[in-house]
Amino acid sequence: MSEMWNGVAPAWERNAEFVDAHLAAATRTLLDAAEVGEGTRILDLAAGPGGAGLAALERIGPSGRVVLADVAAEMVAVAARRAEGRATVSTLICDQAAIDAADASFDAVISRHGLMFAADPVAAVREAVRVLRPGGVYAAATWDRRDGNPWLGLILDAVGAQFGVPFPPPAIAGPFDLDDPERLTEVLEAGGLTDVRVVSVATPMAAASLEAWWDRVPQLAGPLAMALAGMEPDVREAIHQRAISSARPLTRPQGDGIELDGSCLVAAGRRTARS
Repeated sequence: MSEMWNGVAPAWERNAEFVDAHLAAATRTLLDAAEVGEGTRILDLAAGPGGAGLAALERIGPSGRVVLADVAAEMVAVAARRAEGRATVSTLICDQAAIDAADASFDAVISRHGLMFAADPVAAVREAVRVLRPGGVYAAATWDRRDGNPWLGLILDAVGAQFGVPFPPPAIAGPFDLDDPERLTEVLEAGGLTDVRVVSVATPMAAASLEAWWDRVPQLAGPLAMALAGMEPDVREAIHQRAISSARPLTRPQGDGIELDGSCLVAAGRRTARS
């Protein structure tokens, strides 16, 4: 998993501001759900380039702190560069299921689109609960249902149609593995959280054109980027044309460009004061 995300870290660095803009509404909802405010100590898990944790800086002020953590060292290096000069931010290389931090170290733990890639999501939540103080909040954003996210789902569908099998394969963790609110609630509760709630947030994706959409999205989706890189040029082009054709009727004008639907789920729960 770390090798896959290390491989796409340069693309994430180039597109970090775009991703943060795309997910601005979901990130605000995530930080609200985690009850992030003045003085909050936050752990941002599977942080990638650190956009969610960095967005919390205005809320926590000089007395709070943010730790940006990811299993991929190259992603952590990107996050560190983006956080350079900010005294309240530090970085950490660790897996979601094995956090290198003491018990009850944080007031809030957040994860923006990392939980669905955990080998065992319940174990990942349980580990997050361990490092939360009693009464602290864990909040995670995952992608909503596949058909509510054509900006990504259509490209995955094009790969699957090309080879006649689902993509990603069922045995591999994919972006839509936690796209059901009931399942997401079960994962958080099984991980030891109470008062779990899940909300949906619209996250449409804007692009200058369908070609610009195609150029950007595959380089950010780790499993997809690796798969496309290993294909023959004519196969990649067939997938490209299939994706563009499928997307065309689902786009709408937005400013000087186009827009495709997108949606996130934001789930949050509390570590009990007694645990």
